[in-house]
Amino acid sequence: MPKYLIVGASGQLGTALAAQLGGEALPAARRLLNPAWLDIDLENIAAQPSLLDRVFGEHEVGGVFCAAGATNVDRCESDPAWAEAANHLGPLALAKHATAIPFVFFSTDYVFDGAAGPYTEDAAPRPLSQYGRTKLEGEQAILAAHPQALVVRTTTVYGPDPQGKNFLYTLRRLLSEGKPMRVPADQLANPTYVDDLAAVSIALLQAGQTGLFHAAGPDFLSRYDFALQACGILGLSPARMASVTTPELAQPAARPLLGGLVSARLDAALLPVFGRKPMRPIEQGIRDWAAAVSL
Repeated sequence: MPKYLIVGASGQLGTALAAQLGGEALPAARRLLNPAWLDIDLENIAAQPSLLDRVFGEHEVGGVFCAAGATNVDRCESDPAWAEAANHLGPLALAKHATAIPFVFFSTDYVFDGAAGPYTEDAAPRPLSQYGRTKLEGEQAILAAHPQALVVRTTTVYGPDPQGKNFLYTLRRLLSEGKPMRVPADQLANPTYVDDLAAVSIALLQAGQTGLFHAAGPDFLSRYDFALQACGILGLSPARMASVTTPELAQPAARPLLGGLVSARLDAALLPVFGRKPMRPIEQGIRDWAAAVSL
């Protein structure tokens, strides 16, 4: 029986994909959480694509979700070779091994400069950082090399995460410990619940969709306003949370300020599947996250 190869199965999105696909999932990762998982490291296959020969020779793969990548935006800026391997060359090598089957690559609103968001799929990309640049290069190379490729751009993903790395976990940890947290009020985007991102990606693949889709939540707001809403729902005091501007954070990599994505194409494509818009608002998402992690 063909299975869906999930590269990056140990991460937030990979975990959600594997959970929803169940027995149809073929998990793979650089950090193996289960001895039965396949060992696939995008940096390694960027340097040696033949490492994938055994994977595709020994397993009946019916589709691929490339959910791994270099997502540490500031490290990408200081280590562009790492970013290039994990966001462009490694995913491209994987796509070239899978040209006969559907392939999903996940990208970001960081391919835009943040001057006029939220953005539709036909907006002209202009990345400000190495992270955005390498993701855009990955998009373009994969769409050119793979006839059934699907690129899903998203932004500000949150929800259950086995590694506890996303914004909500950091917010809860710092504020519950009475520690200060500086949150930019000038970075706007659409927080996207991870289970919804996984569900729409699977639905797009199974519906035979190809090309570029934006998949983001319906609420467009600043990271600071997102944090305030989370505090209200989670019962956290925002007293130790400071509203700052992006320049005040002095981060190595530039961020798109007016970022975010318009998901109208996604909504139209999946209305027959879901019978509604598939992405939940942040109030519901925060409550669902709290229930999932047993707060």
